[in-house]
Amino acid sequence: MADPDTGSRHPTTVPDAPAPRPVEVDPRPPIADLAARLRTRGVISETGGMGVITEVVDCNLLRACARKTLRVELGDDPDTVRRFIEEAQITAQLDHPGIVPVHEIGVDADGSLFFTMQRVQGRTLSALLAETPPARRTDKQLYALLQVMLKVCDAVAFAHSRGVVHQDLKPDNVMVGAFGEVFVMDWGVARLRAAEAPAAAPAPRNDDDEPAPWDLPRVELRIVGTPSYMAPEQAAGDAGRIDRRTDVFALGAILYEILTGRPPFEGPTPQAVLAEALFGEVEPPERKVELPIPVRLSRLTMKALAREPADRFATVAALREELEGFLQSAWQFPTRSFPAGERILREGDAGDAAYVVLRGRCRAFRGTDAGGETLEEIGPGEVFGEVAILTRQPRTASVEALEPVTVLEITRAYLEEEIGSNYWLTLFVRALARRFRGASAAQAAAARERDDARLAVRVLEHLVRAGGDGGDGRRTAPWKPLCAVLSGEFGRPAGELRGLVERAGPFRVDESRDRISLQ
Repeated sequence: MADPDTGSRHPTTVPDAPAPRPVEVDPRPPIADLAARLRTRGVISETGGMGVITEVVDCNLLRACARKTLRVELGDDPDTVRRFIEEAQITAQLDHPGIVPVHEIGVDADGSLFFTMQRVQGRTLSALLAETPPARRTDKQLYALLQVMLKVCDAVAFAHSRGVVHQDLKPDNVMVGAFGEVFVMDWGVARLRAAEAPAAAPAPRNDDDEPAPWDLPRVELRIVGTPSYMAPEQAAGDAGRIDRRTDVFALGAILYEILTGRPPFEGPTPQAVLAEALFGEVEPPERKVELPIPVRLSRLTMKALAREPADRFATVAALREELEGFLQSAWQFPTRSFPAGERILREGDAGDAAYVVLRGRCRAFRGTDAGGETLEEIGPGEVFGEVAILTRQPRTASVEALEPVTVLEITRAYLEEEIGSNYWLTLFVRALARRFRGASAAQAAAARERDDARLAVRVLEHLVRAGGDGGDGRRTAPWKPLCAVLSGEFGRPAGELRGLVERAGPFRVDESRDRISLQ
């Protein structure tokens, strides 16, 4: 690539073809023009604190690259030069798919220090968040953003395994490519954990003075990073306390912005934002915005944003595991609530959803009235309604809430999509559902025959005890007293009992004459 002596670049001649022309880029264009042009062209970054990003061509390998050049006005500052070189060296040693590879470091023809890296075409996470604000975001879009976060966690966890703390994780420093690539960018303020913190210089005082209890060692603080996403120990410039949990906080801050559309710390001035970060008091996402936020996701975000490092996730891997567990849960399903006594399902209705009880208890029963025969009670963690959506048959029982109930609703389309991805599993599940429905129907028929027999016995007992000859050779008795007894015993309203009695045996009910007779 660059000539080791001069830093110049030489085009490679391709046989029988004209030599490729390098892209001509002004090495030091005005910052505003450069930023606008790079945003338009989709180049990976803009003007940073130490360097300027330009797009160049590697004439030897015929590939487009990004070149970060140390700003001219900073070239005489030894500390800035050292940090610029460290950024290139640290990034080059982090060989991970989520970290942009560095190709070379050198000095160009103008004497400016530079290093080149892979050019990434895509958008920042900030741009993606701006396109999908929380108020208009779908579950699918939230899922995609959290998948980006999983990849960010992978890259940061790898850096931590190499002893590197990023110290400036934020949506602007995450690039998302068109094909799912995710890169953690800008390692310019990264810190090696093995490096010793600068020793504290005690404040000068007379040897004869008694040290006051409020005397603290005076140190020269160097605060790096972005205050809106900064952990309290980082905002305090306490280099001795900065470790991988500092990056955990910043990852929690990115999650916070995904949920609320705003960073954890805000203020009218940079100093005000830094003060907020120093105190480290973060308002929970559900109180920041009036939007439905998954409780589990809010909790893991707030744990990452704990003020004390010991209260956060100990590692990025632990945060990632919790985030992945959330994504694998049923967070995207809607929930419904029912007060005590409300009918959730009705026997005979078409089944288009199944339900998982989250809180409360309900009961399944047969019969059109709530006083029907109870089949079973259903509590938290149990499922009902699944047979109807698997067999596409009407519901075989009703379900009502015994107490306030909250359920998770799972649609037929989702369930069929999930089991439909495995052909053999689909066959097994549907076969079991049909057999269960058949056994349930047989059980219902047996129960109905038993109830008919009990009902017929009660009617015959009433005719024998209270009946007489109706004048036409048939045994008759009053209907209303029998109806009241049967309603209390079988839990059915008077309007249903006439049909049930006539189905149970050779009986005829004449409600206008208040008579029941044996045909």
